[in-house]
Amino acid sequence: MCGIWVLLGRLRSEHHAEFLKIVGRGPDLTVLDDPRPDAWLGFHRLAIVEPGDQPSEQPIYHAGAAVVCNGEIYNHLAIKEDSGVDEESVINGGSDCAAILHAFRKHKGDLAATCADLDGVFAFAMVDGDYLHLGRDPIGVRPLFYGFSEKGEFLAGSEVKSIERLCRSVNYFPPGCCATVPINNAHAFDIKQYYSLPTIADRRLPVLSAQAAVCQTLIQAVEKRLMADRRFGFMLSGGLDSSLIASIAMKFVKPGAPKPVAFSVGFADSPDLVNAAAVAQYLEIPHEILVITPEDCIKAIPEVVYALETFDPFIVRCGVAHYLLCKHIAASSDVKVLLSGEGADELFGSYAYMQRAPTAAHLHREMVRRLDLLHHYDVLRCDRATSCHGLEIRVPFLDKKFIDLVARLPAHYKLMRDTMEKFMLRSAFEGWLPDQVLWRSKEGFSEALGKSDLSEVIGEHVAQLISDDQFAERMARFPSKCPETKEEYWYRMIFERCYNYKKLATILHTKVYRTAAWQLPEEKENCKDSLLVVDPLPMRIRRRSTGSHSVSVTA
Repeated sequence: MCGIWVLLGRLRSEHHAEFLKIVGRGPDLTVLDDPRPDAWLGFHRLAIVEPGDQPSEQPIYHAGAAVVCNGEIYNHLAIKEDSGVDEESVINGGSDCAAILHAFRKHKGDLAATCADLDGVFAFAMVDGDYLHLGRDPIGVRPLFYGFSEKGEFLAGSEVKSIERLCRSVNYFPPGCCATVPINNAHAFDIKQYYSLPTIADRRLPVLSAQAAVCQTLIQAVEKRLMADRRFGFMLSGGLDSSLIASIAMKFVKPGAPKPVAFSVGFADSPDLVNAAAVAQYLEIPHEILVITPEDCIKAIPEVVYALETFDPFIVRCGVAHYLLCKHIAASSDVKVLLSGEGADELFGSYAYMQRAPTAAHLHREMVRRLDLLHHYDVLRCDRATSCHGLEIRVPFLDKKFIDLVARLPAHYKLMRDTMEKFMLRSAFEGWLPDQVLWRSKEGFSEALGKSDLSEVIGEHVAQLISDDQFAERMARFPSKCPETKEEYWYRMIFERCYNYKKLATILHTKVYRTAAWQLPEEKENCKDSLLVVDPLPMRIRRRSTGSHSVSVTA
């Protein structure tokens, strides 16, 4: 995990302070450089890969171009070999992120083709001549925000907190998109979409062929994410997804190499800790358990709201355990890279409400909607709760090739009546885990903290903290996205002590989990029925293209 920052304008002292707010993303090196007048690129490095004798610092330079990137490019060797660029001519070219410059030269400055060529997760800013180029990975695993100052300066950064005080308003740079910004006229630019989620679920693969493809593609996704020179570990809940990632990764640990460490968190009475311990024992890996209390959670919430940059109650509540565990890992171990199981539930439609979809076509539509919005909730939580502690999280289920495969599987493979959710995934990995784990029903990593429900604990706390009279006046205090509960009211109070809500109103997406397409079809974020065509053949789904995503941005 690294942090990047961009300024098109004259650097002033107040810029430095905001740039340093995200130093936790990269505590090993901080650089702020101007590859050309009035174009500044900032970088905070978390050292994960040391490429031999070649430096892995950023910015990376070649023939007048300079790039900073928060990400990992897994096919960097193939891109470098095929680009025709002399590697010795690239300054700091040992980094996997140098592949961005190689791909840009290979595709003769075609930014969309450059981004599409990258297999990995990334958010980058590249200055080349009179232009600033921006790109973000397909699903938004790595964050990027931008805005304009009162003076008309363009700013961008890995987190809201690094630019919010400097900008009139803040926008998120959309996943799967790229943009070219004229440095001398940054007030209007186009954001172009280079990647779209597959929306056609029409592969008629036999079940056995689908299982084999799921197995092979996920194994490859895990293997490529082991690219690191630092010790890695697992966020292990004891459920299917995180356990499966750990099981696959252990197949690639070389004899004699230090074993990865599995980390789990929960209350003392949590059944998940027992299940996680069983998985760690089965895989023969070290296991560290962080036992937390309800009081620990309550105390951490102000820090969590600031770190996550949201007041959504579900995201905050789920983020507490994640935040506390990462804080513990950073303080007590040499692990810097964590593998996690996020994304599987969206891809396989395995949330309980999704399994109650009236048809497989509805499930497929909801799956696409959730993936489109994933950067607003689980991906956001994973990034912020981890990066502020100088750790990096990697999510194999959100590998581009794996998404392209699973999203196109016949929708009825994900809604198989009278079978357990994620049957396709479970059956594809028979023998990789004990049956009691492989066929254990879903429980959330952050919710199953113990017999005490975290929402009830927080509810008791806020009942004492916020009076009924205060809550009754909530509409006057918070007319936009008005809190529905005292818990949400508390989070909103904390949030507005940290951030200017008016600047961020358009990027705060809340309650995504309560807007299933078949429950609230009038919601703007839902797929419109006119975009969905269901063929007479069973479960063959097509969604008509709505064209490329082009946004005109004005100062």
